[in-house]
Amino acid sequence: MKFIRWRVYLISIVLLLALCLPAAAQEVRSHTFFKGTQYPLRVTWIKGDQPGPTVMVQGGIQGDELSGFFTAQLLTRARLSRGTLIVVPRANEPSILRRRRQINVDLNRRFDRDYNSFYEDRLARAIRFLLGEADGFIHLHEGSGFYSPKYISSLRNPNRYGQSLIIDTDVYKDRIRLADMCNRVIREVNSGIPNSSYHFTLFNTDTFAKATHYPEMRKSLTFYALVERGIPAMAVEVSKDIKDVEWKVRQQLKATVLLLEEFGLKLEVPDFSLPRSKDRKRISIRINGRPLAGSTLDLVRGSIVATSGNDVEDNGLEPAVAVFASDRPNLNLLSAPRMALSSFPALEVRMDGDRLATAKVRWKGAPSSTPDPQGPVFVCWLNGKAEFVPASGTLHAVEGDQIILEGVLGSHKEEVLNLKGFVASVSVNRGQDVGHEIIADPGNFMDKYMISGSDSDNSLFRVVRETPGVKRTRFNISIAPRKIEALKLIDGRGGAFLMGWQENAGRVLPPGEYVLKNVWSNGKPCKIQPFIGGEPIEWGESFRISSAQNLTLTLRQATTFALLGQMDFRGGSYIHASSNAVYSGKQKTP
Repeated sequence: MKFIRWRVYLISIVLLLALCLPAAAQEVRSHTFFKGTQYPLRVTWIKGDQPGPTVMVQGGIQGDELSGFFTAQLLTRARLSRGTLIVVPRANEPSILRRRRQINVDLNRRFDRDYNSFYEDRLARAIRFLLGEADGFIHLHEGSGFYSPKYISSLRNPNRYGQSLIIDTDVYKDRIRLADMCNRVIREVNSGIPNSSYHFTLFNTDTFAKATHYPEMRKSLTFYALVERGIPAMAVEVSKDIKDVEWKVRQQLKATVLLLEEFGLKLEVPDFSLPRSKDRKRISIRINGRPLAGSTLDLVRGSIVATSGNDVEDNGLEPAVAVFASDRPNLNLLSAPRMALSSFPALEVRMDGDRLATAKVRWKGAPSSTPDPQGPVFVCWLNGKAEFVPASGTLHAVEGDQIILEGVLGSHKEEVLNLKGFVASVSVNRGQDVGHEIIADPGNFMDKYMISGSDSDNSLFRVVRETPGVKRTRFNISIAPRKIEALKLIDGRGGAFLMGWQENAGRVLPPGEYVLKNVWSNGKPCKIQPFIGGEPIEWGESFRISSAQNLTLTLRQATTFALLGQMDFRGGSYIHASSNAVYSGKQKTP
């Protein structure tokens, strides 16, 4: 009895100490993939006070579905006491800014294989990578009408998607019980919705069946998560035919939180109030130093159109913001340069697809056409810097570089420049590639247009001037493979050292903290995205390695997410950081 009393006493002391010890603080970090491109992908990781499952929630894969990206953004404010949350609020910013389902192709139909044709395919590549960290996935959508397994009306039938929780099968491999999980959530959510016509319904697309009515779902992200990653995945879809956006967001958020709890997470989301569109008007964007706020803006022909400010009252929802010229509706001038060789009638500011401001452009300077007697000089942007290429000349780029074809110097025409092998728009492929962001990726171009005969490793493509009424001329774009030479690290004592890049090999580092300062390559460091242990970091950020710990450094193209290579670091005690000690590292692909 005495032993038992002492044991109870000791257990009580341990429990009391555990209660008194502070819990690990919640950690929140954010990162933007494809930064500086037309298709940035913003991601937030929330690590709870206590360990638990990791679940990914994504909205905004189709730009005309507002509720999904509002709901996902609100989740980034969550207070998480258990588990880890990966939130991608706006998976497809270009389509959100245009308030369209898709720009080139439907991003939610690009997960059956690794495509490489449009920017959507680069986003899909990064999203698959993020999903590799997750134990579950929830996709937020907004569909038309109201799903019903039986035909009731034109708005309520099996071909409508609204007000449903969508799964690919009831049970997957006898262990992932999707229907049970979703039905519990549906009962809870519907109990708080007085209007039964707005109730949620379970929608099983029966995607695995040969006779499924929804075969396109085999290309969707939820199907990929279930089949390729082996994790529970479902979609929460509200209805576009319910006009109260805030009500829809509240219901979608409630269903999402309940699903996260089904996965084993514990969280609280602060209350919110969505602002009305008319309350989202305060902007402070400048064009060439002048506010884009009035009805008319003066610009000079041939001048640079530079944006600055980007101060938008964002109502706490961190919206996607853009400035578009009327002749280039898919080129956001907040992240792309422009030289006004040809005039355009207006500029507009958009926030999450809403038009916030417009300004007519009043042009100064008489139109002039001063052709060069030696032939045209082509104006291009290479990584934000203006380049002037003579006829028959060559623009030299490195894989992953950003290129914009601007026009012809001294010409006031709307020039037509056709980069052979590149498709700027799948809907209107008329050979006009001026004003589109082009990523220097030979795999993105059609092979038959590559110019042969070169002995180098570079890929060569032709740009042809096809402007009506002028003589055809051309120049070339040469794309060199990106090569990594060395890394610059700084140790905990402030000592800098170079480390030669050896793909799939390993280096021993004394335990401690290091700054990944820079990379030596044949291109700009900002075009290379580093990862430490599978987590993205910026050049100049630090990482820590402990004794006997293995960490993998992965480098990817920052604009395409293509893998460049990997090295392993191993924490060791007796070898100085500048040592050439190398061991055979395992190949890992995060």
